[in-house]
Amino acid sequence: MGWLSRLFGGKEQAERQEREPIDLSVFGYDYHSHMVPGVDDGAPDLEASMEMIDALVSLGYRGAVTTPHIMAGMYPNSPETLRGPFEKLKAAVAERHPAFKLALGAEYFLDHTLLDAVQSDQELLAPGGRLLFELAFAAPPDTALLQEFLFEAQVKGLKPVMAHVERYAYWHNELERFEEWKEQGVILQVNAASLAGAYGPETQEAAVTCIEKGWVGILGTDAHGMRHIDALHASRTHAAVHALAETALNPKLF
Repeated sequence: MGWLSRLFGGKEQAERQEREPIDLSVFGYDYHSHMVPGVDDGAPDLEASMEMIDALVSLGYRGAVTTPHIMAGMYPNSPETLRGPFEKLKAAVAERHPAFKLALGAEYFLDHTLLDAVQSDQELLAPGGRLLFELAFAAPPDTALLQEFLFEAQVKGLKPVMAHVERYAYWHNELERFEEWKEQGVILQVNAASLAGAYGPETQEAAVTCIEKGWVGILGTDAHGMRHIDALHASRTHAAVHALAETALNPKLF
């Protein structure tokens, strides 16, 4: 089944969730994307980056925190290697969309390399103090590592943001874990594509439940290409997107 054919996961489910399309400008700013050209599995070049940003502008967004992968062995990026490509993107955006704000963050993979970076006060890409991190999809993280990372990050004054919480299938039967992390001060982020059904009904339902419970703080595109922007557009009619618009932190990102 193709990406767009999965959106909303069937007629009955779509009818139950459908609302009038929300004006996405209420979110203001996107958080979590891969629009820095040529540095990870996101935009391969500046043209692809600008296509996504043009689309965000057309949807009413006023800015974005873009977050290329940093993962030892696979995406060995650093603040030093990312700044050059980001500045080229920022200059192109300033020329075409002068009012569009752009900040450089990163999506860090949780491992001991990240923990060491936090503990040793290495430079981290965390605009506004928000540090985006992701977990492995195949297996849950080591509990001790996760808890130590969260503790150390908060001691350093950072605000940990857990990426696409709905996509960790090993916790779909234990969603109450996210309530515990929210109470610990972790900001939880969900992908618009998940709400549009792009990753299947179980992931969609996990995203909806987390929003309905009031655990989610940020809506993100996780845009690697235009397919994710298309999914964002499709998600505008979802009841959970309407609900999240009431409480999301997105408008406060800049």
